[in-house]
This record gives sequence, structure tokens and C-alpha cells, in this order.
Amino acid sequence: MDMHELVRQMERAEKIWPDERPWTIHVLAGYLHIQSQELLNFFRQINSTLESDKDQVMPEDLRVLRAYCERIIEKNAMENSEDKKKEQISARQKIHKYIPKISEMIGSKEHIKALNTFIHLLDESGDYATPEEKAHWFEEMGRLSLKIKKHPNVAANYFKSAVAALSVLEDADGIRDLLETYDEEFRGDEARNSWEIVATVGQESINKLSYSLSS
Repeated sequence: MDMHELVRQMERAEKIWPDERPWTIHVLAGYLHIQSQELLNFFRQINSTLESDKDQVMPEDLRVLRAYCERIIEKNAMENSEDKKKEQISARQKIHKYIPKISEMIGSKEHIKALNTFIHLLDESGDYATPEEKAHWFEEMGRLSLKIKKHPNVAANYFKSAVAALSVLEDADGIRDLLETYDEEFRGDEARNSWEIVATVGQESINKLSYSLSS
């Protein structure tokens, strides 16, 4: 059972449990909606003399156990926060490391390698990229996909993601520029069909942003 839910169930049990009445761990487990053996294992963390789920506990024992569980929750939250900070630092370091390398690849016309590196970077560090970075990356990925003759859908999907990032930034002008810049790149029926999706999404975003600004 999730620790947060267990604490909530303990709080409910405390409200209906008479102060001077002992309950067996087995009966208490039924109120808490937890396996009796699992509850016994929890109680053993605060009282190692307990032997089976037939042993009795008092309301005060449950209050002590709840406090113990709350400390575990707090400790886990702190550890998760520290892990997130470390993950963020590592992700930002990768971004600062790879972006200059990608620029060098593009300058050397290593377009396939540059695109693959963008894909790797997004997979590894995309959660910690800023909307500005994502808008730029996705536009570059779309442009690179066009250069290496990827299927039109591939480039269109990247441009659509760029539009989404620009929408987060509320950058209607940026969306217009993107649509105008790459419209002519999608020639032929199949390519045009792919681009129409981007154009539709982009125009809808522009309309929403324009309405929001005028309201």
C-alpha cells in the first residue's frame, strides 16, 4: 500500500478506536485495508517484541506507528528532492556540453549525426530543457530532417513540437515565422498533407494567443 494512503487509513482508524480497547493486528489490518503480515512488519519497526498478527496493540501504538510512517514519507520526499536536483544538474550539464557540439556538426554538414545527437539529448535531458531551447531544438530537428530527406511526416512532427513550445512561450510571431519559413519546403501531395497538420495547429495557436491578448 502507498505510504500516504496508509497514513490516511490510520487517521480514520484512530477516530473510531476507543482509547482503552486493544485490537489485534489482524483486526486492525482489516480497518486499514492492508495485509496483516505487512502491518505486523510495520509494527515490528517500533516494537520488535511483536510475534504474530494475533498480538494486540493499543491506539497509542497506532499513533506512534503513524508518526513513524510520516517520518519515512518526509525522508523519502527529501531524498527525492535531492535526487531531482542532481538529475537537473546532470541534465543541464549535458545540454551545455552537447549544444556546441551539435552546432559544430551542423557547420561541418554532418546533418545525420547532428539530428541523432539532438534526439539523444532530448531523450536524456529534455525534461529539463527550457521552452526556448525546445522551440529551437525542434525547429532545427525539422530542418535537419528536410536536409537528409527524411519522410515528410518526420520533419512535420518536429515542426509541430516546435509550435507547441512556441505556444508555451506565447510567441505568436515565432509561430508565424516558422510557418512562413518552411511552407515552401513541403512540396508534393504527400509532403503537403504532412505540412497541413503543422499549419493548422500553428494557426490555431496563433488565434488562441491573439484572442488571449485581446481579452
